[in-house]
Amino acid sequence: MRPIIFTIPGINWDVPAYGLMLMAGLFVGIWWAARRALRSGGNPDVVLNCGFIAIIGGVVGARTMYVIHYWENFRNHDNLLQLVFAIVDVRKGGLEHYGGLILTILVVLAWLRWKEKVSIRWYMDIIAPSAALGLAFGRIGCLLNGCCFGGTCDLPWAIRFPFGSNVCMHQWQEHLPGGEIREELLYTDRASGVTMPLIRESFKTSDARIDEVARIREEALALKSRIDLVGDPAEKRQLQTRLDELSRASGKDLRKLITVCENMSRYGLTAGELRALAESYRSTPVHPTQPYATLTALLIALFLNALYWRRTRDGQVFCALLLIEPVTRWLLEVIRADNPIDTIGVFTVSQFLAVCMMLVGLIGLVVLRGRPPRSRRAVLWEPPDEEPLRPKKPNQRKAAGGG
Repeated sequence: MRPIIFTIPGINWDVPAYGLMLMAGLFVGIWWAARRALRSGGNPDVVLNCGFIAIIGGVVGARTMYVIHYWENFRNHDNLLQLVFAIVDVRKGGLEHYGGLILTILVVLAWLRWKEKVSIRWYMDIIAPSAALGLAFGRIGCLLNGCCFGGTCDLPWAIRFPFGSNVCMHQWQEHLPGGEIREELLYTDRASGVTMPLIRESFKTSDARIDEVARIREEALALKSRIDLVGDPAEKRQLQTRLDELSRASGKDLRKLITVCENMSRYGLTAGELRALAESYRSTPVHPTQPYATLTALLIALFLNALYWRRTRDGQVFCALLLIEPVTRWLLEVIRADNPIDTIGVFTVSQFLAVCMMLVGLIGLVVLRGRPPRSRRAVLWEPPDEEPLRPKKPNQRKAAGGG
């Protein structure tokens, strides 16, 4: 698990693994679809345009589905501005694949129909294998991010996640055997009174800096106590000046590390000792659902690519995607632990959408039987002829004036 791949030096921006893998899957998928289009007479520019449309549709759709699914996490914000910011803030994840896939399909269909005015069936067949490949890359991002995890198991290939992961939080909250967390790694929020594990990102700061901030905090607490007792105004100003200096020295780190510093003080631990406790923690073994999903999506992509060159009607490959991928998603939902059964009382939301997609794929195959194998819009693309370079006209003055 590695949610942050690296930090851009200078601007100190974190590059999230999930977003990076989504972008990698998108670009590799576009490249693969463009090659398929060129080999079969399609226009690669149409594929490229659909790829850029997919960027917008994928992110907006995935975020929208997540917000709708977990609306209870968003509705308690104080004002509209905070709510809007929380909805659009995807820096820590919060995307659901099916939302992105469904909206991407809809906007690409609309783009092909009304903007490009090309054969929808043919170009959706070109794109379908790349869509499955993009899902494979996305699931690698899920593994690195620690989301979309499976239930506990004792299989030899089961995987375990580190302290602070979504798996760790889930197993601790559900009081699962082996999911207990040592009290040194727990804190109680003063405002709500809720006990939670320490934030994993707190340990990104170096041990030396954490120890320094903890020392500053202890000195600041002592100064505040003295200021309340001192009656001499000059001495009070001197103590307040020192307190302001400590506040500037700690910067934003004190607010970020306050829970870590409190636990260090409460249990008499150094930053290194507390970090060692966190690093020694591992969740109980769980199904590696992310690698399962990556493998199945990759196999689907290869199968759809092979089917593309053997199809008898345009549209068959896209309908095959709508039939096969939901089956694998349904089975994975059975062994996943992060999605609640909250739809019609018997399905997870992804299982319900999988059923809907399968029905659309099945109806699509039936409709295709009454359509001609090739659409009238399925016209082979011919690269535009390049205009020959024209020789430059001689300089009129030189030509007239001679040597």
